[in-house]
Amino acid sequence: MQKMNQRKKVMLAIPLIVVTALLGYSTLLGISPGFESPSLEFPILESGDVERLAAYHTPDWGEPGVFHNGIDLIIPNNVTIVAPVQGTIVSVGEQVNPYAGNTLFEITVAINWGWQVKLVLEPGFLDAANNSLQHDMIDAVSGQRVVPGDELATLLYSNNYAHLHYMLLRYGQDVCAYNYSTAAAKTVFDTIASTSNSTITYHYSEPNVLSSPMVIVPAAAIGAYVLLVYVVFRRFPG
Repeated sequence: MQKMNQRKKVMLAIPLIVVTALLGYSTLLGISPGFESPSLEFPILESGDVERLAAYHTPDWGEPGVFHNGIDLIIPNNVTIVAPVQGTIVSVGEQVNPYAGNTLFEITVAINWGWQVKLVLEPGFLDAANNSLQHDMIDAVSGQRVVPGDELATLLYSNNYAHLHYMLLRYGQDVCAYNYSTAAAKTVFDTIASTSNSTITYHYSEPNVLSSPMVIVPAAAIGAYVLLVYVVFRRFPG
């Protein structure tokens, strides 16, 4: 009986241990443990050098039934990519665009537990030499804490649709970065859209956070834990 009571105490202590570990890890990385929505600044230092936009939620993007999950900021020359928000860089990586075959250079900034910004540099190069040069122009490193305006990289220009693919994620699901931008950043977007006759975003419905794996998985784990505790305490009362 004494051994069973000790096991019960351990089971009850598990949530406290997990929460403490998460808070400690988050604090160590500099990620806010909150879930509040961000206010984003414009992500390119030379905002006047953005010549046009490709809208968020453009339908049939790349293939039928797919919606564009970010805003493309299309450039005519090299530009400086800056942090649009305070946060911590949690990854810097590369992957190949499955549609065009060019290399994507991705910088992910965690704002807090619920929100992330992805800055995807797409210079449009198809050769190894220029992609290596673009790689060397990225100063951001994983674990780096940033504030708005911090320079993260230089996006190089090519004549193959060079652009920054600008994404905002809420619980792992994309939403429109423009809608969560500061008044100053919105003015920049509006000016570019007006002068280039381009669109910032098409109408969309905010995704249901309850359908996000970032919500479903923890909720399922908590439910399983509560059920386990209930069964143990019912079977071994006292």
